Amino acid sequence: MTKIERIASGVFLSELYAQDCPEAHLLTEYPSSNSDATRFQNRNQYIIHDPTPPPRRELLKVLGPHHLMWAWGNEIPVCSELPPPRALMEHWRRVLGDRAVPRWTELKDDAQFITLFPHESIDDDSQIVDPESYYRLHSKEVIEKIDCPQAAVLDEITAPCVVKLTHGYAGLSNFFVRESIEAVSVLIEIEEQRPNASYVVNSIIEDIQSDVGVQFYLKKDGTVVWLGFTQQRFDEGGKWSGGCFSAEEQERRFDELAKMIAPTAQYLHAQAYFGVVGIDVVTNGDGQQFLVDVNPRLTGITPFLMASRMFAAEGLGEGIYLASFKFMGSLEQLISKAETFRQSPSPARVVVLSAFEEPSGEYTTCHLSVTSESQTQNQRVLSQLVAS
Repeated sequence: MTKIERIASGVFLSELYAQDCPEAHLLTEYPSSNSDATRFQNRNQYIIHDPTPPPRRELLKVLGPHHLMWAWGNEIPVCSELPPPRALMEHWRRVLGDRAVPRWTELKDDAQFITLFPHESIDDDSQIVDPESYYRLHSKEVIEKIDCPQAAVLDEITAPCVVKLTHGYAGLSNFFVRESIEAVSVLIEIEEQRPNASYVVNSIIEDIQSDVGVQFYLKKDGTVVWLGFTQQRFDEGGKWSGGCFSAEEQERRFDELAKMIAPTAQYLHAQAYFGVVGIDVVTNGDGQQFLVDVNPRLTGITPFLMASRMFAAEGLGEGIYLASFKFMGSLEQLISKAETFRQSPSPARVVVLSAFEEPSGEYTTCHLSVTSESQTQNQRVLSQLVAS
């Protein structure tokens, strides 16, 4: 039986990695197979099904990389092509203290890297997980190999079904086929966007009542460290857009979610993987659980989850994380406004995880979290931020 450990609420993620790879650096940037805005190109090996057309440079180089540094801690350095703004780092310091602020460093050719995805432009020996093996583990084909309930894998596109490009992320390369006539248009779209892309076809799980992102750390020795879970949020187009945290729910659902964690951890450990793992688990109306995704890496929700554990220890047990939130004003104004809620009669922790100011100067796009005693209070805070 896989051993699942608990950790204190004040433990930062870098402290876990420091036990297994103390000399490594966290590289918080994805490579791209279709964008020229990044130096990290995967054009020939380890093809990643990132968005088409490519995301803006600000999303690729600022918003994405910087938010993964929040609540990481400082036991292991972090690196990215562009440093996070000093104002943002000082904001983090005021929210969670000195230990929460990462040690950012410039990219070094001789470093060992914890990566989010295998990189073609980095030497194989410089990546802590063998990139060939890591690429296989990122494929949607891995899900079927894990011994737990999941959607059926179909031999062909048969409505209703969902078609998943093997190396997409954040739901950006999933195509739903509800009627047979849609199958042709989906295949055309895939061929236009990603010629010769591999994909997996799954049956659709009906009557989904909950969709949670479960996180754990898998040690080199195979021990699992429970980090918790968040309720997933998706926009109208099915794109992942954030999540919610409830401290009260963490223990209530631990036993049932452990049944999905254990076989996933066993499989990944057998493949020599160690590090953060995110799995997506859906539950239908009959209470049946299904594994629908496996992500052997830090995910978009990991920093929010780690910080939420710490806020819960202060009595603030409900949180919400919003990706690509738009604030009408500058980054300086956003941070100033966010910190006013700390001393309000009903205190809240509003955190700017990453941000960039639009060239027009009209607004700032950010990844943002709000944590308080209730989701009702969180919504009140958000409405005030929108009004600003």
